[in-house]
Amino acid sequence: MNSPFISVIMPAFNAEKYIEESINSVICQTYINWELIIINDGSTDRTANIAGKYGAADARIKLINQENKRLGAARNAGIITAKGNWIAFLDADDLWMPYKLEKQIQAAETEPAAGVIFSSGYTFYDNSLNTALPYGTVAGFFTHTEIYKLEYKGNYIPVLSALVKKSHIDKIGLQDENPYVYGCEDWDYWLRLALNGVSFFGMNERLFYYRRHISNMSNDNNLMTLAKATVFIKNLKKELLTKEEFGRINGFINLTICSFTKLGKIKEALFLNNFMYNVSKRWLRKFGSFIIDNHGKRAYYLLRLGFKIDTMLNSD
Repeated sequence: MNSPFISVIMPAFNAEKYIEESINSVICQTYINWELIIINDGSTDRTANIAGKYGAADARIKLINQENKRLGAARNAGIITAKGNWIAFLDADDLWMPYKLEKQIQAAETEPAAGVIFSSGYTFYDNSLNTALPYGTVAGFFTHTEIYKLEYKGNYIPVLSALVKKSHIDKIGLQDENPYVYGCEDWDYWLRLALNGVSFFGMNERLFYYRRHISNMSNDNNLMTLAKATVFIKNLKKELLTKEEFGRINGFINLTICSFTKLGKIKEALFLNNFMYNVSKRWLRKFGSFIIDNHGKRAYYLLRLGFKIDTMLNSD
């Protein structure tokens, strides 16, 4: 049987400090039937030169240069170019174990119903693998409904661990480039795949090293909270959730709207409130929009009161 061809997508922005390590972790894979597509997303440092050097030495490595369009658009440029049966994602500061792809292709063969294979790994800080700590996730086979519900509790699928069938990506389309989804494009992808009937398989093996440092996007709590809330609303299907599950998600959205209102982030608060219009009580959303529009930050207390009353009325 022919070995499946894997396209590895590596977005890179001003990544000169770490990108060689990331590229080498792909080159050192025991599984060799792959292509590495590096998307230089408008870097102003030596990223393009470094990636180009590797591309000149190994025909499997391809470089795309584009103006800065941020993470989703960079990954999309790679997906459009990809020729593989499977797609893997690796950011330009993270690392894989040498046997990562080989182990996952083996798992794909033993779990043919799974359209996404993912794993646990390690997290470490800056340059020292000596600081590595376990990065845990969930293991086992998950139907599309099970993974959909699970992903509303948290993002259990590290993007650098995922191996995704290209045929499924072809069906759901490219990653969302909406700036309000920035930083949670992968989370949105997993929910979209689940909504399209894709099953997932989580491996017990630890197959990656996720690097944490000051420039990680996940350090911006407000940005990530906005993206998480946007992704939750965008993919929300009440018919797939119990009343309690929907109530928990609705509560998180309402709390986020209140928090942004209190911080004076009125544009973001209005966006989330109005985005909920078709999946929540319309009178409540009209009330929210009216008082945010007319009172700005001062709307916080009225919002909290309105959302609390709504919760009490629906608690039994």
